[in-house]
Amino acid sequence: MQVRTVRASSVKEAMEQIKDELGSDAVLLHTKKYREGGVLGGAEMIEVTAAVDETQARVPHAPSAYVPPAAPILPSNVLNQYRMNEQVPYDTAMPARSAMPAYDSYAGEPPAYSAHEMPAYAADGYVPTAPSVPPQTAAIPPVPPSAPQVQETPAASLYASEPVSPVVQGLDEPVEDVPTDGSAERIRLLEDELAQMKTMLASMMAANQPKEIVSIQDALRRQDVRAELCEDLASKVPVADVNLDSLDPRAASVLSGYLAQVMKFTDGLHVGAHGSRVVAFIGTTGVGKTTTLAKVAAHFVLEQNLKGALITADTYRISAVEQLKKYAEILGLPVEVVYSAADLRKAIARHRSKDFILVDTAGRSQYNEFQMDELKELLAAHPRMEKHLVVSATTKEEDVGEIMARFSACKPDRIIFTKTDETRTVGMVVNLLAGGSLPLSFLSNGQSVPDDIIPATAERLAELLLRK
Repeated sequence: MQVRTVRASSVKEAMEQIKDELGSDAVLLHTKKYREGGVLGGAEMIEVTAAVDETQARVPHAPSAYVPPAAPILPSNVLNQYRMNEQVPYDTAMPARSAMPAYDSYAGEPPAYSAHEMPAYAADGYVPTAPSVPPQTAAIPPVPPSAPQVQETPAASLYASEPVSPVVQGLDEPVEDVPTDGSAERIRLLEDELAQMKTMLASMMAANQPKEIVSIQDALRRQDVRAELCEDLASKVPVADVNLDSLDPRAASVLSGYLAQVMKFTDGLHVGAHGSRVVAFIGTTGVGKTTTLAKVAAHFVLEQNLKGALITADTYRISAVEQLKKYAEILGLPVEVVYSAADLRKAIARHRSKDFILVDTAGRSQYNEFQMDELKELLAAHPRMEKHLVVSATTKEEDVGEIMARFSACKPDRIIFTKTDETRTVGMVVNLLAGGSLPLSFLSNGQSVPDDIIPATAERLAELLLRK
């Protein structure tokens, strides 16, 4: 397969370059707008990436016809739909520019199809050879034959980083959009077909790679990331990037860009300039709440030279108070033990001049309603208390999902995954947080205080997912 990327000042010029280099059977993979040069942004440029199967006969740059490929790499109904033919003269006059239906990135009259090549969306009422004109524009006279012709913008531009407007040949300004009934559905169908096409191309390219190369998608599958998220990745990034070797320096950047789209991150915990930041760590028993609290406290004291206080409500676990007191002694921080919401309220008031106040809570079973009600009452002691839900990466994904659902009654603001060093797969983090509103704040990867904790960013999670 040959892949080419060209840059030009207009869509028309880019299309001509693609046809000259790859022929009329080239399939568009990606387009985007950017600016080049100049103090104020420079001139607007178009970047187009296209590919063609090397086994296909190269189609000469002809104005009227193309040679069908000997061995098409895609189903004929999809490939024929997006072939880059020259504009065929219209049999009927085009409506006035102001009366043209708006198809967003799709402008001009669709190409004609034979019965066996009819696209899948024809059943929805879309008739390629006779596009209808909205009733309110039917009375507008047609454009005279001398009017400039409209050049089709390829449908693949729907997946450009910025949509490329339809361009009128000989004019610089884009065609004005006019609402048309059913256009949204047609665009959705086109987007679905394009996503499928990109996934197919990615799979075909991956099949031709050496076995020793582990692509980004393969690395995610090894991390137990769900198949639908792997497919979503393939539809949102360029095909060539999907099949990058996971050890390639660019792989982490590609994956982090995708993660930033589907997840939320807070890059750890930051203390504001006004007032004390009160943070409580909640979760089930044995997930590492106390150790995580100590790591965060050590970061504030040793690296930022901040003043704080530690409070523990974990009076149920043996030696829990002694453990926190030991950490507090090393860091030079005061520590208080509370038994109720009233005690917690008073302790927070005593340390309101501090930069931060970290609250350790007892481990609670997500299935024990009494314990959950007790925890909710404790957390209500301060109106601006920030709650971090701590879960272990070694827990089964189904159980973590249940924990998140049950602890949602406590309205957690952030989530922390601990013990990432004790499992080979962390895809659960992506599976549970993709498309959700709960941000990831920390990733813990060991017992050492204060070293083994990572402020969560898309880049750091990508590196963790791509590890061997």
